[in-house]
Amino acid sequence: MKKVAVVSLIDEHERRQHIDSLFDAHNLDFSYFDAINKTQVEDTLQKHGLKVQSARMSAGEVACYLSHYCLWQQVIAHKLPYLMVFEDDIYFSKRAKTLLNNLDWLPNDFDVIKLETMHGRVMINKGIDIMLDHKLCHMRSSHMGMAGYIISQKGAKKLVTMIQGLGVDRPVDHIMFDRLIEQKASKVYQVSPALCIQDKIYNEQSTRFGSCLEEERQARPVIKVKLSAQQKINRELMRLWTQMQLVNFSRSLLLTVGGYKKQKIEYKE
Repeated sequence: MKKVAVVSLIDEHERRQHIDSLFDAHNLDFSYFDAINKTQVEDTLQKHGLKVQSARMSAGEVACYLSHYCLWQQVIAHKLPYLMVFEDDIYFSKRAKTLLNNLDWLPNDFDVIKLETMHGRVMINKGIDIMLDHKLCHMRSSHMGMAGYIISQKGAKKLVTMIQGLGVDRPVDHIMFDRLIEQKASKVYQVSPALCIQDKIYNEQSTRFGSCLEEERQARPVIKVKLSAQQKINRELMRLWTQMQLVNFSRSLLLTVGGYKKQKIEYKE
């Protein structure tokens, strides 16, 4: 199994032509991972013993979630030290070629390294210099998006174990770049400036790659599930927890004292 994977639906010919050209220009050897489509959701859930635990998850979101979950399972099964994962609507910065073809900067002990940006402000530390004016920063607040990341064997095991306990209860980026970050021992990093960016973030007016997932989210069709009494209790407890702004403020204050600061993650062509 190659150490670079691009998640792409098998019939997305325009996107795959874009990826073929992009990765060839950056000398990156990769393989496509045929993304789970909506017709495969039920069989895939059953195969992995998973259940959808939220009525707000659309079929497309579940399919996206399962695509990444299946890749993490492959990381574990093939005992890969790491896997670079990209989605099929990205662009690379000019310096991505050098950094992604020379991974000596990878830390020995990491869970996930985020390579993209959504242009949001993220709580990160000063980080360490890696090369070409880029830094590797420890990340301690959420930063959504799944378009580019590196996951380690250890990180894959953590996420798979977490999901087997929780079920599919929220979009996959909320698990990787929020729930995992909340764990005290998590080692989730951000490359700054980012090395890649999604088409819709790079140019909000772009119509080059239509997003079925975004259309689904706007229409919000859902997979109907009946929550158990315990699941309802858990949902209410989580809602109360998120309303405890004092706790969140205290956490931010402690991180600030520890050298963390909310910064916008830039993307430089």
